[in-house]
Amino acid sequence: MLLKKGVERGLTPFTIGSIMCRETVKEESIIELIVKEAQDSVLPGSSEAAFLESVSIIMDRHLDELSP
Repeated sequence: MLLKKGVERGLTPFTIGSIMCRETVKEESIIELIVKEAQDSVLPGSSEAAFLESVSIIMDRHLDELSP
């Protein structure tokens, strides 16, 4: 999902890779923050489809901030 959305926005491979990597051991990566936010936004027991939709929406918001 990240790769497809990143390419659609014209992000470089480096930028897409940076989203998946931590800058420091203690600091969460952007993708970890996206997943955590999605987990917090869906109700317990929600379907996988609902979770993935939440991830998609949150990811779009983050990627829009990074798009050239």
